[in-house]
Amino acid sequence: MRKNQKIHRNRWYEISLADGSTKIVKGQQSIPAARKKYKNQIRAIRRISLGRWNQYQESMYGKYLAFLDLEYNTGEEPGIPTEIISVGIVVADRKNLKKKETYYSLVHPRINTTLNPYCMELTGLKQKEIDHARSFAEVFAEVEEFYRKWGIRQTYVYGNADSPVLRNNAELNEIPDKVTYLTDGIKDIAEELFLSLFDREGSISLEKLGRVLDIRLDGEWHNALYDAELLWRCHSAVIHKEIPENLLTQAKNELALKEIYMQNRRFDEVKSGFPEEKKAVTEEIIQELRKAAAPKSMKETAKLLALCDDILVLTGERPRYQKEYTELI
Repeated sequence: MRKNQKIHRNRWYEISLADGSTKIVKGQQSIPAARKKYKNQIRAIRRISLGRWNQYQESMYGKYLAFLDLEYNTGEEPGIPTEIISVGIVVADRKNLKKKETYYSLVHPRINTTLNPYCMELTGLKQKEIDHARSFAEVFAEVEEFYRKWGIRQTYVYGNADSPVLRNNAELNEIPDKVTYLTDGIKDIAEELFLSLFDREGSISLEKLGRVLDIRLDGEWHNALYDAELLWRCHSAVIHKEIPENLLTQAKNELALKEIYMQNRRFDEVKSGFPEEKKAVTEEIIQELRKAAAPKSMKETAKLLALCDDILVLTGERPRYQKEYTELI
């Protein structure tokens, strides 16, 4: 990549929309996609520095910002609501992103009070812990005081699930106006972080993002405070350009392979009725096919993996070969 191309890719652009809102994109290469996405809505596009954007953010949203994660108990039957069971928050200085304080609490659901097995396995929480937790109203009254203490007006989350779940839980607990201090300032930064790293639209899980950035924390995935800390660390690493180039290159290669692989997959639904005694023979045929094909490029490798996984699906097995080549993504 030529030097001037790299400079343009690292510039930030503010897009002003007709409804008064603004969108921030990174690099000139992102502008055509933005024009298509916000067709007939764009008033102006101007280049801004990251420092200027941070100053604007501070004047609008305050000196400190929060990183939030929620864990919830999903309803296994129709009509059973998804309810929050834990909340984790990290407060950081907007300028240098140094951590100032954390908050963590369990939450007792109002209706969906019994943790399902999947939720317990995923979060590591036990039923007795939730049984003795405080109510949604009590916990988020405390969160409100925590936010007031630091003057928080903006909250970063990862993915688009937390905001609607929080709003729904507030309505379920008959206090919809009591969490607007939080919901009105929520911003999903998953796509923004992905764009900063890969110069393209998309997203990956927070766990995978942590692997790409080589961030390791004490604790377990799907603990609300752990995930909030991981989000803070990932955001800080991207802003401060603390990015392992070897891992980023590997991740980009894996993304390219995965994209070609998905384009060449033809069957998604695992079939049934294939004789068990023939599955072992099919596996041997797949291995012989992989040896004989001997792909010499990433494109050929991805196509071969797609073919092998399609064969597995047709014989009643779940696809697994693509995973051999995607350590990070």
